Amino acid sequence: MAQSTNSLDSLPNELIINALDSLPTRSLLPLAAVSRRFRGLVGRLHYYRLVETTVLQGRELLLECYHPSDRLSTPSLFCKYLATDGLFEAGEDANMEDLNQLYSRFKLYTGDENRRPRARWPTRRVIEGTEEPLTEVPSYDVDLEAGELFTQLCAVTNLVKVGPRRGLFLSIDNVADGVIRVWRDWLREQAERSATEQQRVGQSDPDPSSILWMDAAKNVGVRFRVLAKGEGHTPLLLGQYEDPPVSYTLEYQELIVRTNKLLLTLEASEAQQVTHAGNTIIIASYG
Repeated sequence: MAQSTNSLDSLPNELIINALDSLPTRSLLPLAAVSRRFRGLVGRLHYYRLVETTVLQGRELLLECYHPSDRLSTPSLFCKYLATDGLFEAGEDANMEDLNQLYSRFKLYTGDENRRPRARWPTRRVIEGTEEPLTEVPSYDVDLEAGELFTQLCAVTNLVKVGPRRGLFLSIDNVADGVIRVWRDWLREQAERSATEQQRVGQSDPDPSSILWMDAAKNVGVRFRVLAKGEGHTPLLLGQYEDPPVSYTLEYQELIVRTNKLLLTLEASEAQQVTHAGNTIIIASYG
């Protein structure tokens, strides 16, 4: 065993990296426990893979976020990459645990082909000073009846490969899905924060409480800005301790995705594409 270890230690880093690079990330990361040297080499490969992941390798992210009653009338949201905070500052010598805590941020917008006449996007706020056509902030109205403590939104994030023309998808890979529970108290707190301008679009260190997560592992979440629409009509009969009806507008600010989760989804998608190479099938069409 000692002789085998010494033989491995005698190999130059370039040869070991070349061998390790052929492994998928799920198989690569456990090898960091072999030795301190392997930990450094695996961490370096992991870092560069995360950097490459941010370009999505010719794919796009789509978010579906809707109340169960509005599933058919709510359009999908496309995602424009903004940044992965801390990635380039970390560098190739970053701690692997720190790399797993990195998140990529995406701006949400409604694609032209998904703007349906009956889609329930009641409010759109124009972002001033942007030079790109992605100026409208998609939003959703939330109405809570008297005594209603929360509402729920179904949320699905998919990684799609666009086909020959916009609206045709050659592949769809799920990143995360779940149910976002929007509580009355959270709505009130976020609306107060927005009213005092403590939460701004694109700020460097936004309040983490503005993110609602799709899953318990916090792999994917949506950052909202909440705007109060005024008190609803107070019913004639309202219990002493019963909350009155309220209305808010949820502005979709950003999609937050754990970068490592995105990397693993991309690799699984690539592996599936290799398996089915030569068989071009249109998975879905949006028009």
